[in-house]
Amino acid sequence: MGQQSVEFIDGTEQNNPVLHKLRISLATMASFDKRVQSLRQRFEQDSQPLSKFTLGATNRDGVLQQHPFVISVFALANSTRPGSFHYANTFGDEVDKPYGTNSVYWLASATKFITTIAVMQCVEKGQLDLNGDIAKVLPEFKDPQILTGFDEKNEAIFKPSTKPVTLRHLLTHSSGIAYVFMDPLLTRYQELHKTPTFANRTIAEKFPHQFLVFEPGERWVYSPGLDWAGLAVERVTSMKLGEYMQRYIFDVVSVKDATFHPELREDLQARKARNWEREGQSLREQTKPVYAENTLDDFGGGGLFATVNDLLKIYQGVLTAKLLRPETTKEMFQPHLENNRGLDKPGEYSSPSRNAIWNTVPDDVPVNFGIGGLINTAAVPKRRGVNSLTWSGHANCYWWIDLNNGVAGVYLSQLLPTGDEKAIKLLTEFEEFVYSSLDKS
Repeated sequence: MGQQSVEFIDGTEQNNPVLHKLRISLATMASFDKRVQSLRQRFEQDSQPLSKFTLGATNRDGVLQQHPFVISVFALANSTRPGSFHYANTFGDEVDKPYGTNSVYWLASATKFITTIAVMQCVEKGQLDLNGDIAKVLPEFKDPQILTGFDEKNEAIFKPSTKPVTLRHLLTHSSGIAYVFMDPLLTRYQELHKTPTFANRTIAEKFPHQFLVFEPGERWVYSPGLDWAGLAVERVTSMKLGEYMQRYIFDVVSVKDATFHPELREDLQARKARNWEREGQSLREQTKPVYAENTLDDFGGGGLFATVNDLLKIYQGVLTAKLLRPETTKEMFQPHLENNRGLDKPGEYSSPSRNAIWNTVPDDVPVNFGIGGLINTAAVPKRRGVNSLTWSGHANCYWWIDLNNGVAGVYLSQLLPTGDEKAIKLLTEFEEFVYSSLDKS
C-alpha cells in the first residue's frame, strides 16, 4: 500500500509504513459502527430517535489490539506511538456542524470526576485533608445544622450535627448536604423561602444554604459536594479552579479544549453540539441554553465543556498514573461508604434517576461509592470489572473507568431529559463492544 500520512489525535502527522495492518481493526470498528446505525434505525422505527452523540474508549497504552486502529472518523493511530486512542466516533445528522469528535459538549456532572482529580492532587501535596473538618478551609460548614422539619407556622426546625463535614464526605455525597430535587425537606424549604432554583453566577448564589438533611456519613444522597470541594481547591491554591485544572491536569495530558468558559473562545462556540429534548415521539431542539455561561465561579460539580478526546486523554492520564499517584488512584477506586443506604435499592428511584446514577450497571450488581463516582463491587458480566468507577452528566453524558482492566469509555450527548433509556441501551452495546475487543487482543 505504500506510505501514507496519517493524523494523530494531537494534530501531528507522520508517515505510516504499516497501514495494511489496519484491516482487522478497521473491520472491528466498522462492525460496531454498523451496530450503532442499526440501533439508531430501530429507535427511529420505534418513534424514539436519538440526538447527535459521540462515543470513545481508550486503555492504558491507547491500544486494545496489537496493531493500528481508527481513533476517529478520519484519524489513524499506530500502536508504536504511545498514548494513541482506541476508538472515538460521532453519530448524528447535524450537517451544519460537521465537527465529529471535535464537537464540544457541556459535561454537566461528568465534570465532577475531573474536579475530584484536582482535589486529590491537593491531598497528595498536603494542601487538603480527606478526613479533617472541612470548615478549616470552607468556614461555611462551621457548626453544621441539620434540617429536621417544620413547625405549625412553617418555620424550619434545626438541630446541631454531632459530626463535622469532611472532604471525604463531600467527595462521596455522604456529607448531609443535598441537591434540592433529592430531598423533600429541601424542596419545601425552597418553596417557603422562594429561593432561586438555578442561580448560576456563583456557588453561594446557586447553593445558598449549607445546612444538612442528615448526619455526615449516615447515608448517600446526591449533592453539590463537588462544587464546594472545587472551591476548597481554589482557597488552598489561590487559583481559580479552571486555572488549576489547566496547569495541573489539562497541560499534563495535552488537553486543548476543556474549559469552564467556552464563551471566551469563538472556536469552541462554533463547535458546540446542539441541545435536544425528547418531546413525545420526536426530538425538539432546545433554543435556550441548558446551562448558563458567563458564570463568575468555576462550578466543579457541573460547569466544564469539553470534547470526547479531551476526556479520553484525562481518563488515560488516570490509568497511566500521569495525573495521580498509583496509591491515590487505588484508594479512589475502593468503596468508601460504611452505610450504603441510598444506593441499596435502585428500584426506589424513577427510571431516569436510576439510569443517571447506575448508568449501565444492572440492578442486581451491588454498588457503593468511591472517590469520584459510583463503584460496582462485583464484576458486570461481559463488561466492566469489579470496582470500576462511573458517573453521568445531566444531558445524557456517561463515562466509566475500569482500573483492573485498564480501560475507559465515554458517551457524550446533549439530550434531555436525563437518564434516556435509548442512550443507556446504546451505551450498554458500546461497553460490550469494548470488552469484546479486549478479549480478542
